[in-house]
Amino acid sequence: MSPSPDALAQTIAAAGRRDWPGVELSPRLEQAIARHARAAAHPVVDPGEVFLALACVEGSAAAMRLFERRYLASAEPALAIHRLAPDELVEVRQRVRIRLFVQQRDGLPVVLHYAGQGRLGGLVRVVLVREAMRLRTTAAPAELTIEAIDPRDPELALADDERQALSKQAFERAAARLSGRERCLLRLHYVRNVSGTAIAAMYGVHRATAVRWLESARLHLLQHLSRELRALAPALSPAQREQLEAWFDTHLELSLSRVLATSSN
Repeated sequence: MSPSPDALAQTIAAAGRRDWPGVELSPRLEQAIARHARAAAHPVVDPGEVFLALACVEGSAAAMRLFERRYLASAEPALAIHRLAPDELVEVRQRVRIRLFVQQRDGLPVVLHYAGQGRLGGLVRVVLVREAMRLRTTAAPAELTIEAIDPRDPELALADDERQALSKQAFERAAARLSGRERCLLRLHYVRNVSGTAIAAMYGVHRATAVRWLESARLHLLQHLSRELRALAPALSPAQREQLEAWFDTHLELSLSRVLATSSN
């Protein structure tokens, strides 16, 4: 006979306190455990696994750090055959976070469909290897373009072919100079609409740190754009270059929301 929802919730909470003493059982997490216990469709084999997954989904930075050490780091030896560069490994880790904690199935983050069945380690390993293979068979994440800027934008419509070509090339070269983490952060925020709080939990840092990272990534892209414009078009006057830089700054959020999506699937 299956336990009642209340009994199951108590079991999950007790297992969490036992297995993950560094994760706070906050009122918000208690509510999430109660909801999960009421909706549980399968017997829970590993209640501590459920506790950790729910804590991660609810934004616990401590839980995410533990999840990464317990499951993600232990699965990474399976990637040895792919010989990933450090930048590629950063990208693969981020894709795994997105697949498990951001993407949903039947209204729930994917991780919650597996947590508690004793299969979470296997799931992480499968997703990790799959994302590494997908990374190698799709466009490199550094190959970003500005082609997807809103065609209804009157500034873009009035721009001549030379300016459009210059803008495209400068953006691609600037984006290629970003670090893997910077591209991942921008993709999460602009494409997936993931909040600074959620990003902080995914990286196991304070929200203020995640916000600083996002601002830094945006600033670095604009700085790289300025340098690339000077290198690609040295004949531009300071006023012309400032006009283009201001245009990039104004349309950065729109361009990223469209463009980075091409390397996030």
